Amino acid sequence: MTNNIICIQIVGIQIMADTSLSEKKIGLLIWLSSNLWQSQLRKVLYKYNLSLNEYILIESLVYLEKKNKSISQKELSIFSGIDVSVISVCLKVLIKKEIIQRKSNEDNRKKIIFLLSKGKNLFEKIFPNIESIENDLFDKLANEKDNFKNSLKLLLGKKIRIKVNKL
Repeated sequence: MTNNIICIQIVGIQIMADTSLSEKKIGLLIWLSSNLWQSQLRKVLYKYNLSLNEYILIESLVYLEKKNKSISQKELSIFSGIDVSVISVCLKVLIKKEIIQRKSNEDNRKKIIFLLSKGKNLFEKIFPNIESIENDLFDKLANEKDNFKNSLKLLLGKKIRIKVNKL
């Protein structure tokens, strides 16, 4: 009889948890989670007069410059996940703000993008705040962070990497 009571309680909890459409639909949960993440980051970025896309490009350039000396718009698009046309608009804004610079390479066919010192300094100021917000939000997943990331990658049709802990 105790088992029946436990089953009823579990079912009751499940029914109570899905009280709205946004709690039943995975797509809506992803969308709402993304909106929460974006709105929290935008609050920080607003203080520095940056859009989320501009910040993502700055952060991407920081990482790419550590590995590669010449970064093209296409490489930046692939790394950041931002469409090339959106990057083009953002780069013009970042150039006006004197955060990045674009130069033609030797054969003049490809433009190389790099951060100026103002951009690097700005990133150093902003990144700890962004990292703190993301940790506060995603630490709720505890040990499931890697599984959550892998699940999202699967939805996007990307390859996943599974960490194996050594014994």
